[in-house]
Amino acid sequence: MEVEYRKFQPNEGLEEIQAEIYVNAQKRIPDRDYPVPTVEEVVQQIKTRNKNDAPDVNAIRYAFTKDGTPLAYVQSHYMNRYNATEVSFPHATENCPTEVQDKLFQDVVDYVVDRDKNKGVDHQVIAGGVYQSKMKQEIAFLKSHDFIVDRKYLTYRYNIGSLELEGEEKFTIRKGDLTDETDMAALMELGRLDETSLEAFPKEEQLKRYYENIQRNPLKMILIFEDDLIVAAGAIRAEENQNPSVQFTFYRPRKELAWKLLMLNISKKAFDLTQKHLSATYEADSGIEFEMVQELEKSGHVKFISKSYRFNLTKN
Repeated sequence: MEVEYRKFQPNEGLEEIQAEIYVNAQKRIPDRDYPVPTVEEVVQQIKTRNKNDAPDVNAIRYAFTKDGTPLAYVQSHYMNRYNATEVSFPHATENCPTEVQDKLFQDVVDYVVDRDKNKGVDHQVIAGGVYQSKMKQEIAFLKSHDFIVDRKYLTYRYNIGSLELEGEEKFTIRKGDLTDETDMAALMELGRLDETSLEAFPKEEQLKRYYENIQRNPLKMILIFEDDLIVAAGAIRAEENQNPSVQFTFYRPRKELAWKLLMLNISKKAFDLTQKHLSATYEADSGIEFEMVQELEKSGHVKFISKSYRFNLTKN
């Protein structure tokens, strides 16, 4: 098969080709647990992302047959927050030869390794595999390109049909409002105690700026109190026909039950608004959240969906 390789250029129809390949590839995954977006939705996501963050055209590449039939694409992007460059597993058509996917992937990896060679010793090139049915295939593929497993994750979704927790009656749940001074004060207090918040926003003004920035987003917020003490709070982005996503979930140390109650109520709110289940992912075999989610799984409050891995490119 004669193959032509192209680099990304905006507004030449490649966004539509990329979306078509992606959507059809997702439809072939038997254990995908949430709806496949439409081609139109994916095209809009691509164009919005590229408008907000201009892509490096050399880091997104496509393969076509000689007559112009699309075969596959690989994309990558640099994540400044983590000083890491992520390269996608090749999304391909059913009849795309393995050697084409190999070349496409390796070309992008070679390019970003050279491009990002001055980003410091802590810079990493990463990739990931997600779906159980494709895991062995993806792991073998990435290992053949000198990637090694760095982290393991478990993805789960909340079961909205089981929302009661023993001991929840001691808490009060209500809506939150970032424009309300009292709620903002409570959220600032909680954000100075939650470990995740402290890691992300070590300075108080950083946390305040974060809250002020997300006021502009269409958020739904829940606050949980024990008497007059705020013990947990969270917010989601949830709009009709859109996949819900978590904006943040904070809780007071040693108030794990409040966090569980928060997540169950957020998941119910998300489903009420979108008719879609709220999913989450945590790093396997470590951390307090791992233990809490394990307990929720045993009680039927969550269902595990898939195991995923993050791979790092080995360094010479």
